[in-house]
Amino acid sequence: MQGRVLKLFHNISFRLFLVCFIFVLSSEVIVSAMSYRYIKNEISTSQMERAKQLLIKEQQYMDLYVALVQNTIALLSSSAETWQSDMSAAQAGLEGVYRTHSETLTDVYFIRKDLSILGGNPVTKVLNDPMPTRDELYRFAYSNAYGSISVSRPYQSFFSGWTVTFTKALTFAGEPMVIAVDLNLTALQERMDQISHGSNLQLAILDDQGSLILEPSADGPFRAKDHRLLFDNQDSMELIHHKDDVFQEHMNGIPVTVMKGFISRTKWIVFAFSDSTPLQNSLQRMESFFFGVLAVGLLLSIVTAAFVARMIRIPVYYLIRKMSQVRQGDLNVTIPKIRNDEFGDLTDTFNTMLERIRTLLEHVNISERRKKELEIQVLQSQINPHFLYNTLGSISNVVDAGKYNEVDDLIGALIAILEYGITDFSDRVSLNQELRNVRDYLHIQNVRYDSVFELIEEIDPDVLTHPVLRMALQPIVENSIFHGYCGGRLAGFIHITALRSEGQLVIDVTDEGVGMSPEKVSLLLLPHQENATLAERRKRIGLYNIHQRIQLNYGESYGLSVWSEEGKGTRVTLRFPDLRADERNILAD
Repeated sequence: MQGRVLKLFHNISFRLFLVCFIFVLSSEVIVSAMSYRYIKNEISTSQMERAKQLLIKEQQYMDLYVALVQNTIALLSSSAETWQSDMSAAQAGLEGVYRTHSETLTDVYFIRKDLSILGGNPVTKVLNDPMPTRDELYRFAYSNAYGSISVSRPYQSFFSGWTVTFTKALTFAGEPMVIAVDLNLTALQERMDQISHGSNLQLAILDDQGSLILEPSADGPFRAKDHRLLFDNQDSMELIHHKDDVFQEHMNGIPVTVMKGFISRTKWIVFAFSDSTPLQNSLQRMESFFFGVLAVGLLLSIVTAAFVARMIRIPVYYLIRKMSQVRQGDLNVTIPKIRNDEFGDLTDTFNTMLERIRTLLEHVNISERRKKELEIQVLQSQINPHFLYNTLGSISNVVDAGKYNEVDDLIGALIAILEYGITDFSDRVSLNQELRNVRDYLHIQNVRYDSVFELIEEIDPDVLTHPVLRMALQPIVENSIFHGYCGGRLAGFIHITALRSEGQLVIDVTDEGVGMSPEKVSLLLLPHQENATLAERRKRIGLYNIHQRIQLNYGESYGLSVWSEEGKGTRVTLRFPDLRADERNILAD
């Protein structure tokens, strides 16, 4: 049994299966765990941030509300001086303030010393008899600094129901009185429910004694009893005195996140209660989902590992069989077998074949290199006589025409062209050097034909140092003159553009000559036919040779393409690979 196990582990297919299985399964487990943790944190953080935003919104609203009440009291206090002890004016002023703020205040009134009132609410305007319950409000207002605004604890009012009263002591008509404003807690409760609507949050406001000013909504774990929060035999004072602003509590076993804020104007505490049950349910569903993902991952790991092992095993065995056939040759190289798996067999076979393969590759490389050299030499022998024939003919015509003052310039241009052209055609030069050769050539032809062949260059400066094949442009320009412009009988432009495009150096040579038919264009880049005329062979020899040279040096993806239309001209496009700057092994002029 132990031998079988060892043999199984020596098998590279089994080891590859084991590695792939462990890797895929481990990756699945890690990605699933990280995804679960990330989603859990994102959901928790998002829920907490939303609760904080609602809490801040409630705080801001209550701050504005309290500020409105304080401004109302300050307005009444300053207006009392303008009423000049006139009770009727005071009554009218209180009624006006009540009508203005009736949506947020249940009553605005003055409390006299005998505990009767002068009210702005139509009900209290009639029922204004003294009531003992106002004694605490009266004494509380005068117990603080004179002129300061006091806030009562929440209480049950005969007229306003459950309310909180803001009071301020003042003297009116020679009598000590108290300005009193009862809050409309019902309207505040509706506003708080609107703020928390659509969320799983409960909002509540308590005073510093634990009494509820605004109760939490019914849709949540917290409930109010006798205007107190009761949960798990604990009182709301424990929430108020908790040291943290965000903490966890339990209500009948339900986890609840509690957040609290402070309203500095009244010393009230704003609470936001977030039921964590939906979050826990979502996380439990996510856990079930991720366990399912892990189960699928386990199955996928087995299938993937088996597939990869099989995919490797089949070609390896195939190579072993093929290489064993080669090993039956005359090569007598013997290398000790250092491994006991399939790679050991491959090493044994490969080392047997190695020397012979190297020898064969060397012979192949030498043969291919000599073949290319011979092909380039043939192309060179084709193009050089053609060029020299036309150039010498140009100089002869100039001498015959008696233009002796131009002979020196022509000879200088010819020398420059010959010096430029005698180098092996496989050598590469910069585009700038090739353009200079074209200019020398055009100078000779302009003198020869007494015509103006104007060269227009639109060259991206960045490509001037780019390497191109020597004598790649001049034969194309020569064809433009002899065939496009009818051997010099017509004058015209020769337009050369060069730019980078899609990983290539693209050079266009365009003339405005007589053009060609599509049939002739299709034959330009083909080897010339034996039955073709001399003029046809001369026309296509330059283009065909340049096309072949480019493809021999760079591959079949590059070379020439020709567009022409009768009466409109011809455009020849050369495509070279776009070499990076560190690959350009030529010097810029």
